[in-house]
Amino acid sequence: MNVIKLVGGLVAICWLGIATFFYFTQGSLLYQPRPADSTAEAQLMTTLPSLQAYLVTTSDEQTLTGWYLPRRRGRAMAPALVYFGDNDADASDVLKQEKLLSDVSIVSMNYRGYGHSTGVPGEKALKEDALAVYDKAVAETGGQGFVMGRGLGSALAAYVASNRPVLGAVLVSPFDSLLAVAKAHYPFLPVAWLLKERYDTIPDAQVADVPALFISAPLDGVIPEERSQALYEAWKGSKRTVSVPLAGHEDIDQYQAYAQAVPSFIQEQIH
Repeated sequence: MNVIKLVGGLVAICWLGIATFFYFTQGSLLYQPRPADSTAEAQLMTTLPSLQAYLVTTSDEQTLTGWYLPRRRGRAMAPALVYFGDNDADASDVLKQEKLLSDVSIVSMNYRGYGHSTGVPGEKALKEDALAVYDKAVAETGGQGFVMGRGLGSALAAYVASNRPVLGAVLVSPFDSLLAVAKAHYPFLPVAWLLKERYDTIPDAQVADVPALFISAPLDGVIPEERSQALYEAWKGSKRTVSVPLAGHEDIDQYQAYAQAVPSFIQEQIH
């Protein structure tokens, strides 16, 4: 009996330790900025001569840094596509897809605390920043624009789509709520009590009356495909979903199904 009590006590101590660790380290688990790489940035501007460094000043005087790749459609500017990356992304990542996104002017910013951006990331601040970035982008391109988000960024894209009349939203590996994702990864923890930020995207989806393209991966080890499906079902506007066979979370943009779906969706909304 004493052995059973001892084992039970050890299990309880281990469980409490894991729960405590999760509670105090969840910020670093959620937000994973990469160090700024000035050499890579210089090479990028050489590769894309029309690329411009882009700055946005937030309402609380933080400075967000990123990139603006202007395009033209005839005599007018091409609509903006504002890109929100995953939790470990750099603003330059989307520029690897610039040929797929040839019909739009690309704007991508580093989140607070990422790259050269100042401040500390947090759900409320990032959502406010997302609106500020979108508003500046469409003001410069002369009209409505697109939003595109991947992983964590899909929640920000959905938030903008629920608050602005965007032309369309491209959501890659999206999710309905961070709580639902956390429960899938940590079923043995009371994450509903422990989680500080929720990124509940369902309320945004329910009012976002704009066209949306959902792209998910059956082998996504970070965001289960059912979490993407739950958001898809809640989306108010017209929508379509593309599941990329054999793709995972990190390589979903390397497949032909992705390369076909994204430009096709954008062209349909422009024409």
